[in-house]
Amino acid sequence: MDNIPQNCKDARKYKRILALILSGLLVIIILPLISFFVAQYFKSYLNLPDILLFPLNLVIAIIILLFGFFWAGWSNIELYRTGKGTPVPLKSTQTMVLVIKGPYKYSRNPMVFGYILIWIGLGFLLNSYIILVGFTSLILVLLIIFIKLWEEKNLEQRFGDSYREYKKRVSMIIPLPMKK
Repeated sequence: MDNIPQNCKDARKYKRILALILSGLLVIIILPLISFFVAQYFKSYLNLPDILLFPLNLVIAIIILLFGFFWAGWSNIELYRTGKGTPVPLKSTQTMVLVIKGPYKYSRNPMVFGYILIWIGLGFLLNSYIILVGFTSLILVLLIIFIKLWEEKNLEQRFGDSYREYKKRVSMIIPLPMKK
């Protein structure tokens, strides 16, 4: 990256920042809002009960949401700083360095782990089985399919044996100690 002219570096930096902002709006605001309205409709249509009584649902939700935002945020920061990229799968914003430290020392996809925790937390916060089980499961399955069919192949192609070795030692989603 040292041979790249400064104006190209600056343009890439702005694209990375814009990609982070837009993807953040989508996954943290737009998708949860859509899920909220869909869940409310099905909750009233199916006459589903609340998961837990207030304020217990709120306490559990806050704990899970904080943990989820911690993992998602930490992994985004590490991907941006160390990997010189973003989670957005575009050529102009993809990581340039294989990230294997920080949260990536415990999970190859710590952002997915955090995001799933956020959806579980939203399910408790909104007292919604539809979000807790339905949306969370759907999102997890779609993310695993994306990871397996595109992301892992792309990372193997870009980082070769380094990624294959990393893949053998680190769990896919759930943070665990790295295998020796």
